[in-house]
Amino acid sequence: MILQPFDNGILRVLVPEGWKHFYGIDSDGKASPKKLHIYKDAQTELDIFSKAGITVIFYGKDEIYVPVKFLYDNVQDLEPFFCGNNLWNGYTCTSFGYPYTMLTAKAGDATFQVIILTQNGENKISLNDADVWAIIESIAESK
Repeated sequence: MILQPFDNGILRVLVPEGWKHFYGIDSDGKASPKKLHIYKDAQTELDIFSKAGITVIFYGKDEIYVPVKFLYDNVQDLEPFFCGNNLWNGYTCTSFGYPYTMLTAKAGDATFQVIILTQNGENKISLNDADVWAIIESIAESK
């Protein structure tokens, strides 16, 4: 598996070959370096609406991460696990019929939230996939 490093000065992550990354949008509708979409088989930003993928959100020491587990359906807790340098906590759930795996990890003063859209139409990924694991393992704050 070929992994391409990505570092925007806030987030550092490896993006597997065949995946593409795009900035997410903040609450003001502007591209945010603190929110990164990494989608399998994506070619353009519009593919986040039809492909399976991962969203990584960075919360710095002066930002508040608010868990929203209560907003989702079919919530099933996962056992905490180590991946990379982080202890990840999370759960699986559905939202508007789409299946997700939701993860969070504290790393020093930062919090990482990982949202994995595991199926979108015929497109599927899993937390157990080697490329998904490689992405999660590589998530770090830029130093």
